Amino acid sequence: MSTSDALSAADLERLVRAEAPDLAEAVIAFLAQPEKAPEKPLPKDAFTFDKLLQTLQQAQARFDAEDRRTASTEAWQRFNSQKDVPRPPRLALADMLVALYDKGTEASRAALMELIRRADLRFGLWGGFKRIYKLAEARHDAEIFGILAWRFDVERGGGGYNREVSGGTLTYLRRRAWRYLRHLGAAVPELYPQFAVEVLRHYGADTSWYGVWVAHHIWAHGTGNYSATSFPMQPPSDMVKQRAFTDAWKRSPDALMRLLDTCQADPAARFAIQGLRKDFPEVLRKVTPAWLDRLARRPLASAHDFLVETLQGSPEFHQGRLRALGLHDAVLALLMSPSDKARAYAIEYARAHAQDLPAERLVELVAQGANDVKAFAAATLEKRNPRELGAEVLGRLLSYKPTSIFAAKSLEQSFDRAELSASFLRDLYLGTNEQLNWVKGFVSSKYSATELPTAFWKDLLEDPRLEKKPHPVEGLALKALGAYPPAAIGPEWMLDKASHPRIGGTVSNWLTRADSLPGLDVERVKGLVFSRKHRDVALALLGNRKLFSARQLTVPWLLALARRADPQLHGFAHRYLLENVAPADFSDSGDAAAGLERLFELALGAKQPVQVRAFAQTYLRCHHPVIGPEQPESKSYELKPRAPRKAYTPEKLWPALFDSRDDVRRFALAITRAELRAWGWHTRVYELAEAEAKEVRNLAYDALLKAGEEGADARHVLQPEELDPVKVFSLTESTKRSTREVAVELIRRHYARLGGAERLAWLMQSADREVGLFAVRLLWEKHRPTHLPEGWKPAGAKAPVVAETERFPNVEALRTFLRKMLFGLPPGRAKEAREGEVQKRLSASVAKRRVIELVRDLGLEDEAFARVVAPVLGEFTGSLAKGEWQSCLASLVQLRAAHPAVQLGGL
Repeated sequence: MSTSDALSAADLERLVRAEAPDLAEAVIAFLAQPEKAPEKPLPKDAFTFDKLLQTLQQAQARFDAEDRRTASTEAWQRFNSQKDVPRPPRLALADMLVALYDKGTEASRAALMELIRRADLRFGLWGGFKRIYKLAEARHDAEIFGILAWRFDVERGGGGYNREVSGGTLTYLRRRAWRYLRHLGAAVPELYPQFAVEVLRHYGADTSWYGVWVAHHIWAHGTGNYSATSFPMQPPSDMVKQRAFTDAWKRSPDALMRLLDTCQADPAARFAIQGLRKDFPEVLRKVTPAWLDRLARRPLASAHDFLVETLQGSPEFHQGRLRALGLHDAVLALLMSPSDKARAYAIEYARAHAQDLPAERLVELVAQGANDVKAFAAATLEKRNPRELGAEVLGRLLSYKPTSIFAAKSLEQSFDRAELSASFLRDLYLGTNEQLNWVKGFVSSKYSATELPTAFWKDLLEDPRLEKKPHPVEGLALKALGAYPPAAIGPEWMLDKASHPRIGGTVSNWLTRADSLPGLDVERVKGLVFSRKHRDVALALLGNRKLFSARQLTVPWLLALARRADPQLHGFAHRYLLENVAPADFSDSGDAAAGLERLFELALGAKQPVQVRAFAQTYLRCHHPVIGPEQPESKSYELKPRAPRKAYTPEKLWPALFDSRDDVRRFALAITRAELRAWGWHTRVYELAEAEAKEVRNLAYDALLKAGEEGADARHVLQPEELDPVKVFSLTESTKRSTREVAVELIRRHYARLGGAERLAWLMQSADREVGLFAVRLLWEKHRPTHLPEGWKPAGAKAPVVAETERFPNVEALRTFLRKMLFGLPPGRAKEAREGEVQKRLSASVAKRRVIELVRDLGLEDEAFARVVAPVLGEFTGSLAKGEWQSCLASLVQLRAAHPAVQLGGL
């Protein structure tokens, strides 16, 4: 069964009932599972199983043995006394194992012994092992007793690390095992060898003999060289002299013969052989060929030495008769023996009686045998005809030092290159270093650079043996393929390998540098653009005009790519369309005018995505006859404008200046700056000053403020004579502060062309106080009486007089103008209403009061102006309108306070 899913105790019970062959595997997997979290929250002071394990570990660290026992016992009592802490499911394994033992069937005992041999000694399983051990003692079950005693012995001697059982417990149990054997030897000596053999036969070749206890007592108890816990010695050379219960071993050879047949460690085999030789020599003289054959198959040096001695010591087993006795293969099996003596005997026999050894067997001996066997096998192979051995065998012999020279020489001299197949060469390329070195030299000497077909190198790179890890052959194959033109390698194959983690970079370079790749399907390459692994290569191929034309890519596909949010995809589409596609290609009919209309739709359309608009705007900018060469993209891609100037009409672009999208406005501005005068729309620049977007207003400001300046861009800057007084003065009433300031500056600069006292009177009624004050200042600055000096300017003025204008002949004329303005002032203009509000006109009284305040403010700054205006304000103090005379009176009081030396009329 599969143990990948979580196993439960119920699952194991079902396996026990069914005597499943994989029961041991399931139990081991069950033990390895992490403990499940409890379904209900545990009390805060719960003594969980994890805490129990920690406490037991701490207890074992104590120095005093009594303290260790007491602490461990208390920990278990505390854990077992809890009612609300669930027990781990694995603790139920003890009962299950005991039931398995009680079942007593061959399958149940086999599963139990497999668990004893392999499973970690962890609580739950350990409880079952202890109880079974006691039952085995009580029932005199030699087989189960033997394997458990062995496990206790090697585990205490350092055989296991992932265990939860204390060393003291294991020490006690292995001492108990020897005590049981000792009592058995004293009370029932005829059973002692049987039980001792069942223990000895389980020790393996990897046993650390300094750490074992029971085995040393069996064969070296008489030495007395042991303490209460250890037996610090290796197996002695004479394993019979000091063995325990010598007389018990003399009763029957059966136990020793079983040990020799089943043991796994050489010391155990040596003990059996020495015992048989001493106590039962007649039995050894009567051994059968079948028994000797079995002995030859055991990987035990002592057993093989004994076998050789037996063969050499009896005329019945003369080498000439071994084949007839059925021992031919058994002796040849000794060629792989760990015994030097046995190998020497087998080599001698093989030279005389086994010259027909198959080549495969000889290759195996060269590969795995000891040095003496390698030399024998190599010498035997060198005597044979290379063509009889065959190229495959010789290729394998290249890997081994004893035969590498012979194999290389044979392949080069006995075989033509045509006889060495591609699969053979490929196996050598992927073989050992020795095979690789030979085949590299062979191919370079026998073939020119591009003589081998590309399929050979491609098959080599696709070999499954290269999938798991890098291999030096990859570099060799790539270097060889690099000498072929890409078309010969195959574009489809290269495209498949372009994403390979190790060779993909090199293959991609071949693809992207190719000038011709016949047979490469453009639609497949276009599809790979959407694969992260293939995208870079696919885009490089599609961008190569030598491989694919713009017509093959198609404009609709490129535009669809431009709509992608991925910056790499729409970036490629933008560049390709800019560099390689003419305006006519954007129309279905191939008409350039229709293509440009389509481009303007893409650049300005309300439903177009940002990426598409960005491309279309860039394309139209770069292909504009005037500004195109100035664009950075044009310089980078060396573009030449392809669109006529007449395609950029104001009807398309003027509305875009007021669009809510930033990119659309910026594109329209770039064209408008170059085309404004060419369109004849420069007189409409005042509309742009009212735009919501600052950059659009800046175009209007630039066009107006630079009027008449030397070096100004005539494409969009107005000439002074083109300034419209009405529209300029209208801008002073703009809701945009910056626009009002620009209008005031224009009036200041071009007053002679735009101004007049009457216009100033209109400005004085502006809802913006700064505009009104500017009008009063300008009235005094430009129209002061003629008797005042030419260079004079009001105090606090920000700029000198720009140009001379018509001036009032005397002070009285100026006063007359002021009277007319104040007495005849119509209702004032209201400030611009906010969105959702109703705009209301100001009453005449409010408008007059504002003008009075402006006149007063300039009079506060300038004494001369105060003298001019004071009489007029004094006349208004007699007005019937309460607001007017109060404003005039207040103004006169402030003027008098500011200029006490000046006699102010009316006060």
